[in-house]
Amino acid sequence: METNPLPPITPSPNSIRPTRPFWKRPAFIILSAILICCLLTAAGTAWWVKRNIYASPLSPVTLSADEQASLNQKVAQLELAGELNPNLSPGKPPATPTDPSIANRTLTLTAKEINAFLADQGIGEQIKVDLSRHRLTAHFLLPIDENAPLLGGLTLRFRLALDALLNSQGKLELKVADIRVGGVPIPNAWLGDIKGLDLITADIGHDPTVQRFVAGIKEFQIQDGSLHILLNE
Repeated sequence: METNPLPPITPSPNSIRPTRPFWKRPAFIILSAILICCLLTAAGTAWWVKRNIYASPLSPVTLSADEQASLNQKVAQLELAGELNPNLSPGKPPATPTDPSIANRTLTLTAKEINAFLADQGIGEQIKVDLSRHRLTAHFLLPIDENAPLLGGLTLRFRLALDALLNSQGKLELKVADIRVGGVPIPNAWLGDIKGLDLITADIGHDPTVQRFVAGIKEFQIQDGSLHILLNE
């Protein structure tokens, strides 16, 4: 007895699900996002290491001829005020300048002029200064001796922030506000609790050069991008 074969089953159009492309599948999307995050993290880490562990020299600041002449006059005014005069004893007030060309005892130094002065001293590739309200921030590079453990031969990028202003007695205070290595703040305990310490009244203040500098200042103010000094008579 012969049996009739069953007719082929034709699926309904509504029962067929379209196959998603591979790149649209959730697993692929998640793996791609993880890979992108890993690549960005690696790139960011490489940039941080290159900038802060294998730091390149800073770009020295240069001035035009007129700007350099103005800076030279300001430096001469500071010297004549007695702040850099080795013959002036710490307890003796600085002499009054008699040259009419520098009779005005008010000085304004810009961050650019300070950085250019550092470049003239041969350290413009290692130190750069920024000025903001009541704060002086120095970015500097510190080469590590090749014989030192772990970090030997590397060049680290440091940032030192100092708060500088006159106290209620009219005396200049210079306090450590922050120290960072590669943008990472260093705990105060690791620094010997120097944050908030007035460096002028500490051991550094016993330096005769520092004492002469402080004795020659009547007013001192740091604003954004500039430093204003009024010298004593």
